[in-house]
Amino acid sequence: MLFLEEEVEGEMIFHFTEAASFISLFIYASFFEWVLHRFLMHQPIWSYPFRSHALIHHGIFRSGPTYFLSQDEDIKKVRFAWWNAPLILGLHTPVVLWIQHLLHINIFFGGLAALGFYYFLYEYLHFCMHVPKERWLEKTAWFRWLDAHHHMHHKRHFNNLNVVLPLADLVFGTLVPAGKRIPVPDRRRRPLATGERPKEPSVPPLDIR
Repeated sequence: MLFLEEEVEGEMIFHFTEAASFISLFIYASFFEWVLHRFLMHQPIWSYPFRSHALIHHGIFRSGPTYFLSQDEDIKKVRFAWWNAPLILGLHTPVVLWIQHLLHINIFFGGLAALGFYYFLYEYLHFCMHVPKERWLEKTAWFRWLDAHHHMHHKRHFNNLNVVLPLADLVFGTLVPAGKRIPVPDRRRRPLATGERPKEPSVPPLDIR
């Protein structure tokens, strides 16, 4: 009987610590996203993320009607490269394992699940923002606020750096109140104000060594 009680207690502790790690790492991901976005994607510290995001992505997807996809060939410019997710999770894996060993509590599965879920939300929400298709999610007040929040980022590149959870924007003072969201019908009728495809910025080759 005592053994059974200890086993049940152990399972409860396991689930509690994993749940706590999920919440903690999800909150942490907001700050990780902010730092990554602010310093690697909008600063020429490493040429690859700066070129692909600040120059190419923001060169095609700007503010106003140019915020939305107008040419099918540009759809790959909305998402990250496929290897970004395993890279981010792989870099965090030894750190989470080290913290788990240090604290002697189970946090690995909950922590990695939180990071993976946050990444999924970033990719999916960001895609829905730039490629609207009247999905059920796009009709929710939560998404509409996040969409307007991100649209403001395309006006002011060093503000509203969070896509999923703008907690880091709030803490670091980069949160700017968003204006009105462009209505969905306008998106379909006028993908661009001029009716033309925005020109991809002329980007000189960069040394990525």
